[in-house]
Amino acid sequence: MNTTFSKSCLSLTLSLVVVFASVPAYSETLSAGEDHTCILKSNGKAYCWGDNSVGQLGNGSTKSSMTPVAVSGNLQLKSISADWDHTCGVTVDNDAYCWGRGRYGRLGNGSSENSMSPTAVSGGLSFESVNSGFAHTCGITTDGDGFCWGRNEDGILGNNSVEGSLVPIPVSGGHKFGSLNAGSATTCGITTNGDAYCWGASDFGNLLGLGEDDRAGKKVPSPVAGEFDFQPDSISVGLDHICAVSTADKAVCWGRGRYGKLGIGPGDGLGVIENLMTPREIKGNLSFAQITTGLFQTCGISTDGKAYCWGRNGSGQLGDGTTTMQVEPAAVSADTEFAELTIGVDHTCGVSSDDDVYCWGNGNAGKLGTRSSENKLTPTKVTKK
Repeated sequence: MNTTFSKSCLSLTLSLVVVFASVPAYSETLSAGEDHTCILKSNGKAYCWGDNSVGQLGNGSTKSSMTPVAVSGNLQLKSISADWDHTCGVTVDNDAYCWGRGRYGRLGNGSSENSMSPTAVSGGLSFESVNSGFAHTCGITTDGDGFCWGRNEDGILGNNSVEGSLVPIPVSGGHKFGSLNAGSATTCGITTNGDAYCWGASDFGNLLGLGEDDRAGKKVPSPVAGEFDFQPDSISVGLDHICAVSTADKAVCWGRGRYGKLGIGPGDGLGVIENLMTPREIKGNLSFAQITTGLFQTCGISTDGKAYCWGRNGSGQLGDGTTTMQVEPAAVSADTEFAELTIGVDHTCGVSSDDDVYCWGNGNAGKLGTRSSENKLTPTKVTKK
């Protein structure tokens, strides 16, 4: 997620996570925006909570809620994606809907107006998944084709242009994608055969992973350098770094190395942590099932369900019981297996394999869901009421 800190940091903040007995049990799908969070239940119903100033909760109002509210429209969704201040989802019938802030056309409905409830994405396309970025959205059709819409600064829509679009437009190159991840000024995808591509801005010349110091960026998908084959659904775009999981279950990262978020270990004798223009396997010889990037940190779930985090840790967001920066994977202090992790600026939350939710890090505004604003250095179970 790019060209400047101010544009990128907005898209990577997780809101508080809370569970209430009146809402159905957690499924395994959790997605967070800047100040709102959404959960997709096993019955296909979506619930959102938090800030609702531009309708990002999708319940037909702009009234914020500290408790989950049902997304309007009686939609049965199979996927959901929340980012800065808009949310999108795909129904079991493969129709895409978006709601929240409409500026730049990020809702894909032909308008730049906000929407307080789900509105259908224009074009009649059949979608498998969508992914919300800061001011643009990308989706993959059931045929594997990539489409993006919204703001197109730096060529982030991948159509060899910098002109934005209010409706979906095809990503150039004819690639068949297994995943697309929309950042702030960079988009990346992995094809169904495991090849990684990135496009958009390339701050510091290394974000796109092209193996060369290309600061001009790319307006069309450009192949990530190196010899790795990647799991098609594994890529995650952070503020100025990107990570994915290889077909050998290894976590691989590239981009800017500050705060140790690439997980490649200590830098030189002056403490300078290396930037990477090509993907490199992280330290630790761990096998990963999932990886997710945040603003200044990265977390992953190993193939045996254990959570690891690395990078900035000033508020305890790595969950290892300290506030010490970690430059390679540190085990999260939790006697539980995790099914999913999602991270924000300075806190992290995860869903355990038995559907309990834990949060740790900065507790400001109660965003850890512990009924307290205190920081937590280790995973703390979210309050149920």
